[in-house]
Amino acid sequence: MVKEYDEMELLTNIPEDMVYENQTIKNDFIFGKVMQDKSLCTELIELLTGKEIGEDITINAQKSVKVTNDSKGIRYDVYVEDGNNVVYDAEMQNKNEDLPKRARYYSGMVDLNLLESGGVYKELKNCYIMFICTFDPFGKALCYYEFENYSVKDENFSLEDGRKILFFNTKGKRVNVSTEVKEFLDYIETKKSVNAFTDKVDIAVRKARQNKEWRLEYMKTLLHDMDVRLEGEEIGREKGRIEGRIEGRIELLVSQIVRKIQKQKTVDIIAEELEEDFDYIKKIYDIAMKDAVGCNVEKILKELDNQ
Repeated sequence: MVKEYDEMELLTNIPEDMVYENQTIKNDFIFGKVMQDKSLCTELIELLTGKEIGEDITINAQKSVKVTNDSKGIRYDVYVEDGNNVVYDAEMQNKNEDLPKRARYYSGMVDLNLLESGGVYKELKNCYIMFICTFDPFGKALCYYEFENYSVKDENFSLEDGRKILFFNTKGKRVNVSTEVKEFLDYIETKKSVNAFTDKVDIAVRKARQNKEWRLEYMKTLLHDMDVRLEGEEIGREKGRIEGRIEGRIELLVSQIVRKIQKQKTVDIIAEELEEDFDYIKKIYDIAMKDAVGCNVEKILKELDNQ
């Protein structure tokens, strides 16, 4: 039986770096809430992409997408559509969780979400998938990586599928990016603002930490995630206990079969005396009778595991 966890107990044991009032723009929840501001979000997208997107945008912070009931759903930190048929997804990323494959999945979900049943492929919008990482996702010590689909035989020949994947690294060398991007990455890393944009972001973060409604939403999400993690750990422990009991029973059964073989008993008599399934007893019996095994319990168990 899975243990039930008390919410107050969980709340009092929250690590200092997870307390809502201590969160910064690095936190994906805070990032999503702050970027609900149309002006800030527009500036961020234009800063990261290096292109103007205009004011005609639709923002969905923490947007959830699930194509079918049994498929793996995702939640975008900041999902934006502009008036020029372009979609932007900006993710604040603190863990290196197979990002290339994740970027592929995210861009695919953008397409599936946009292309309604019966739609044609030309209706697909161009998209930018952007990860702002607090680590180096590729180990090249760069602060910016950009990917598009090109021919492996001719680098000047683009597939032109309308998709760009951008990775920003707060810890990389500040080269090949604008001064504004450098200062934004520095702000994420140090929390020190040095320009008008990061000033606005910093003020928005401070206001977000004072928003009681957002704090409650954050705590509910945090409690749910902690509950799932703790429940998963408890299920894992229970599964381990069950597997241990099963392994112990099998080892006991093998030991009993070996002792009966050593007393020159046939497989039919062994199965009858142990009141076990004949086919399973014969399987163990046949392994034990092999010359290479020689009724050795450990060798029999090892061969059973390999089958």
